[in-house]
Amino acid sequence: MYYPVQIPHLLSPAFRAAVCYQEERIASLSDFCICYWQMLPAGEGAAPINNIIIADGCIDLVVSLDQKQIGFSGTRQTDFHYEIQPQQRFMGLRLKPGAFHQLTRLPAERAMDRFLPLKQLFAYFDEDAFFQHEFEEAKEALINFFHQQIMDQQADQYTQLFDHLSKQLPETVNELCQRLHMSERTCQRQFKKVYGLSPKKVLSILRFQKTLTHTHDSLNSAAITEYYDQSHLIADFKRNIGITPRELLAYYQK
Repeated sequence: MYYPVQIPHLLSPAFRAAVCYQEERIASLSDFCICYWQMLPAGEGAAPINNIIIADGCIDLVVSLDQKQIGFSGTRQTDFHYEIQPQQRFMGLRLKPGAFHQLTRLPAERAMDRFLPLKQLFAYFDEDAFFQHEFEEAKEALINFFHQQIMDQQADQYTQLFDHLSKQLPETVNELCQRLHMSERTCQRQFKKVYGLSPKKVLSILRFQKTLTHTHDSLNSAAITEYYDQSHLIADFKRNIGITPRELLAYYQK
């Protein structure tokens, strides 16, 4: 199962001191949604802080309760400087890559590197009523809304693809195309429509997330030395979060 890692609490001491970030799997949504997440104030700090958002191929349904905004958003590149106010409250659903396209029939690019208000796609959604809820009520309403969208639907091959690829990752775009029985041109076109990403970018994200997960799960640096000595993985790491795998492991071991 593809479960991308977001680690702003490790890379930013200021974020860790000011924000409580949590994730929760919701079994009833699991065919289309990786997790529910929330960010709540953890202290009294008022100065803006940077939230580091790691590229993971996902489009999230994001809620800013205090700004009264709800909509879809994803990112193609890791954003090191997404500024937030630490006293504001956020929640969201991290959709599986491909789920946004399957459920809305819109190109994923509509929600990549931008914010797409929910109201533009679901005109009947009552935002006024939603933002009158207390936090836990809003969480329940968000989950119920998404559950209604996926009723009687099954995840298609593209919404399931990241799960399959994360188990057995192709080394090249050519190998990926062969596995999907597609020409490279068709694969490029389909991935742009479904994920808003090129096949090359998808493989880069999957490699990087696999390394992150390996770091997250490993307690023994010696056991992963060989994995980390691959130069292209180190390059992916530095490009995505600005540090090497060993430096990230040191954060975990503190």
